Amino acid sequence: MKAILGNIKLRYLTLLMVFTTCAVCLSACAKGASDASKSSVGGNLATSQTSSAKAGSDIKAVALSKSTGDLWLLAGGKLIGITEDGLDLDGIGDVTSIGTVSKPNLEAILSLEPDLVLLSGELSSHREIKEKCDEAGIKTISVTENSFDDYSKIMKELTDLTGHPENYTKNVTDVSDEIDDICKKVDQKSGKTYLAIRVSASKNKALKNDYFACDIFNDLGLTNVVTDDSELEDLSLEWIADVNPDYIFAVPMGDEEEALDGLKKSFESQPVWKELNAVKSDKVFVMPKDLFQYKPNASWAEAYKYAYGLIYDK
Repeated sequence: MKAILGNIKLRYLTLLMVFTTCAVCLSACAKGASDASKSSVGGNLATSQTSSAKAGSDIKAVALSKSTGDLWLLAGGKLIGITEDGLDLDGIGDVTSIGTVSKPNLEAILSLEPDLVLLSGELSSHREIKEKCDEAGIKTISVTENSFDDYSKIMKELTDLTGHPENYTKNVTDVSDEIDDICKKVDQKSGKTYLAIRVSASKNKALKNDYFACDIFNDLGLTNVVTDDSELEDLSLEWIADVNPDYIFAVPMGDEEEALDGLKKSFESQPVWKELNAVKSDKVFVMPKDLFQYKPNASWAEAYKYAYGLIYDK
């Protein structure tokens, strides 16, 4: 009888040890899976609780324009891919070209296996890329930057992702203070008007108030003569003469020399041009592309200073 009881006790202890070992293994596996989830980049993109500077620097990001790439670098992130126009960005490092702004290469983007794709919310080709990225489970951020306020909101989102709030202070808060100081000196009741024109070798187009440079001119006390979409296409000298702006700001597209040559052929060669208020008072300005064609980003205050100098110091 003692032998039988001894055998039963031995079997019980053996089974108990097996169950205990399994439970420990299962607990360890569960903890490992949880830790892996918390340390993954996907986790950092999905929740703010796991965001940190180290995690942010590990996010593999691709930008579909020079401007969006610049935003990510300013926020403290790193890029693994960008369109051709952004390959010369300061501090960009070793990146892969993924096509052009108007025609980004989807295969090239997906081959990089990015965690994040930064794209324009205004281009149809970028919206198509966003759809494909959504299908592939890749996070995207659509950027629309038509004012300093837009820039501020975008940078807040990006610096939250990278875990570098000090970059928001440097590139947004400090810049905002500079802009405020400039705008305090502005005569908001000047009654002066302006026409902003996007000029190219083949076409000249009036710019309305949703163009970011117009937001600058408006803040500096001027009024845009463009009031609706009908005035934007096929810009005519007759219409310009009718509204007769006090200032004309020309923003070159593409090759600057060819763009300005196109402006001369379309307007400056005609006698009516010389009768415009802006021309007679020498208030026709060619605006630098890096501040008024491309989004100025961290140089928003510089753009305001430049325009202020033309309006009030000339």
